[in-house]
Amino acid sequence: MFPIDTAARLARMSRHSVLVCCRRGLVTPRLDPVYGGFYFDRDAIRTLQRIEYLRTACGVNLAGIEIILKLMADVEELRALARI
Repeated sequence: MFPIDTAARLARMSRHSVLVCCRRGLVTPRLDPVYGGFYFDRDAIRTLQRIEYLRTACGVNLAGIEIILKLMADVEELRALARI
């Protein structure tokens, strides 16, 4: 688990951008019940990296990124069903 500042550095984005992604529901952090900070697991870091790549390299806005991430999740779900 990584605190928000480390997650931002690993994803090569600002802390503010990470918070925007959280608010938009693009990534879900874990909340530390004792200290109240946001923490991110490796999957969340990978999602943040994908978001930053789509935003900077491909020029996709957050609405487009939301659609892309949803479609990627749907594909993974279908792959899992196909294995059954």
